[in-house]
Amino acid sequence: MSKKLILVADDDMHIRRLISELLENEGYEVIQARDGREALEFAQQLQPDLIILDIIMPNVDGMEVCKRLRNVTSVPIIFLTAKDDITDLVSGLAIGGDDYITKPFKGAELVARAKAALRRSEAMRYRPEEEDYISVEGLEIDRKRREVAVDGNPVELTPTEFDLLWLLVSNRGVVFTRKDIVKHLWGYDDPGFSRSIDTHVARLRKKIERDPSKPEFIRTVTGLGYKFF
Repeated sequence: MSKKLILVADDDMHIRRLISELLENEGYEVIQARDGREALEFAQQLQPDLIILDIIMPNVDGMEVCKRLRNVTSVPIIFLTAKDDITDLVSGLAIGGDDYITKPFKGAELVARAKAALRRSEAMRYRPEEEDYISVEGLEIDRKRREVAVDGNPVELTPTEFDLLWLLVSNRGVVFTRKDIVKHLWGYDDPGFSRSIDTHVARLRKKIERDPSKPEFIRTVTGLGYKFF
């Protein structure tokens, strides 16, 4: 089995080397980018399995890199930022980021989040006892192929968006709190990250709801969380 390739983009050479060493020690192959321009070039040429992307970089910043990549790929993206500012982080998630890590970070946490992102991006293995295809009210979800369509029109979802949708639709009627969703999708309990779930839901609604302002599929349960109708 070939090694997973991870692209690390940060203008700080020491940060790049630290992250690369952590990931290489876990058996991953790592390519480094010094700025946003290199990140875009390497991402398009090498098609990495995961991108760890600093937000503040010269030439092209991380937000713009993510926005451009989301037009051509659903590769998972973890934002790396020195700003402990939820506004910036939510903005990054709104344009297609899957997770974030704030500097300074613990090596074990970074590795754990990278592994979790890679697991989420892999196609789920077929298990006969589980439902792999769901069609409801014009929304079609193929779990094996990780494909979604609304009224016959294909919809492109990021790995996180797909997993969020599958979690809700395969548990129809069950209310998931934001904390529940973080635990199910990312495998850890992060109260700070749970605040960004609203952003992921809003982004998903824009793609699958006929009228996102009046959602048919993903309902908000006031004071609790979300459920699939």
